[in-house]
Amino acid sequence: MTPRSVFLGGLILEAALVVIAILVSYLFFDTPLLNPIGFDREGLLTGIAASLPMVAYFFFSLSAFGRNLAPLKRIYDLLRRMLSRALIEMPAWQIVLLGMSAGIGEECLFRGVLQPVVEGWTSPLTAILLTGLIFGLLHALTPAYFILATILSIYFGFLVNYTGNLMTPILAHGLYDVVGFLLLKRLFLKDSPYAENGDGEKHEEESEAPGD
Repeated sequence: MTPRSVFLGGLILEAALVVIAILVSYLFFDTPLLNPIGFDREGLLTGIAASLPMVAYFFFSLSAFGRNLAPLKRIYDLLRRMLSRALIEMPAWQIVLLGMSAGIGEECLFRGVLQPVVEGWTSPLTAILLTGLIFGLLHALTPAYFILATILSIYFGFLVNYTGNLMTPILAHGLYDVVGFLLLKRLFLKDSPYAENGDGEKHEEESEAPGD
């Protein structure tokens, strides 16, 4: 996929999720989001802190050891086939915007609407687990990816229930994606015959002439 299609497609998709979440909340519950976003210092700090365990996992999974574990290697190889060209050619600001937009769009829909709706029918724990399962199924690129996405979704569900602030899982999710994309770009660049120069363009590395 081209950088443009990944960037614009990702932003459009995540914006659509936000619109859907707000429309559903307004039409059926007369409120912007069932779990509100609190733009405060506590939400900011808890969101950053909550991202740290996931970032640590990403560093482990993309380490030489982690990428040699069969389930994680399959995920890495799949992401490399799908995203290597786009991430290599995409400037850092687009990667940051894309990663944060994923946190906003997916959390508004899953934790801002779906989880509280299911909770109204069942219980908080059941709602967290069911929402996590649905989230995992929608991200089931491989069996290991399904398990990972389900666990992360359950984690986000507990975060919003504990803090009462949708900002916490939004930041945690977004920062996790941003760090992951940047780490993947670094690894993809090492495996690529292209190098990035200061103006963001990619040029094929020239081999040294004999005798140089």
